[in-house]
Amino acid sequence: MGASKPVARFWTSKEESKFRAMLEAGKTASEIAVELNRTRLAIYARLQQLDRKRARVARLLENRLKAEAK
Repeated sequence: MGASKPVARFWTSKEESKFRAMLEAGKTASEIAVELNRTRLAIYARLQQLDRKRARVARLLENRLKAEAK
């Protein structure tokens, strides 16, 4: 049998703030994971979620600007 999978848990606003601050400070995924007591994979997953959210907002703004230009 393999090792059990860690239980998924929601990100608190405090963790989210600390996560963003550490990203801006140039910390690595491993450093962030240790500080927030999460796995590196959890950090990478959160980065992907934030990137998808950023891309969605950018698309919405682009569409709005196109609509206003008409």
